[in-house]
Amino acid sequence: MPQLQRESALTAGSARRPRLAELLLRLVEYGRRYRRLRLNLRHQHRVLPQSRERAADPGTTTDFLINYPGSPSSLDDLMEWIPVLHRLNESATVSILLGDVSAYQAVHGVTDLPCYFGRIAGEAEYVAQQLQTKVMLYVNQSRLNLREAGFHDMLHVYLGAPGDGRNLWLSNRMRLYDYVLAPEEDSKAWLASRLIAFDADRHVRVVGHRDEPTQRPGDGTMINRIESRLSVPSVVERGVDPDAVITELLQIRDERDRLVAERDAALADQGIVLRKGGQA
Repeated sequence: MPQLQRESALTAGSARRPRLAELLLRLVEYGRRYRRLRLNLRHQHRVLPQSRERAADPGTTTDFLINYPGSPSSLDDLMEWIPVLHRLNESATVSILLGDVSAYQAVHGVTDLPCYFGRIAGEAEYVAQQLQTKVMLYVNQSRLNLREAGFHDMLHVYLGAPGDGRNLWLSNRMRLYDYVLAPEEDSKAWLASRLIAFDADRHVRVVGHRDEPTQRPGDGTMINRIESRLSVPSVVERGVDPDAVITELLQIRDERDRLVAERDAALADQGIVLRKGGQA
């Protein structure tokens, strides 16, 4: 009997230790979030006013707006796409929306693309609407994604990077993106097999994955210059075909333009004219 009591006590103690460890980890995470929040509130005046001013400029619009909300512990999933975004910017206008002061400063330090700040949903939606954004791009599965729903003249596209990181794709949020760009057919099949009732043929576009990345004339200097500023390998280095990505994104932008034009024409026949942002 004493032996059973001792084993029972050991079992209870073993159960308490993991719970205590989980509690400590949770407290550490809450502390980190609190510090980031204080930092943002204390320093957002450095970036918010000029961000709002630039967004409000009637002459400033963007075809593609990369949405990177929240206060992430790492910027790798955004940084790895920077070279492709620069290539896309040769054919369309590209901007970046960030929700954290430190992230804003870090990204602004490695790219010449216009950066905007929107910590809260209303501020982010303001930027998206003022820029008359056509396509919103996402590179992670932040819980804050798609919060700019009040501005409904955009299409939403998730950029899937190659590698094991695709485990992070698994979220019902995938259903809400208009399109997902996958690096290979295997990723498309993998996603279709794990999300129930998900029409991968309709929503997933495969952009190709190259084992031996090639470059256009002049690409080497531009991409190398940008990649030299990054702390992580770019998706181009990891085999993503930038030309295929850009082709798909430009087609999606053109599709959005067609859909908006058709909607506006149909409403105009009814005597309804929409203001900027699709508001009646």
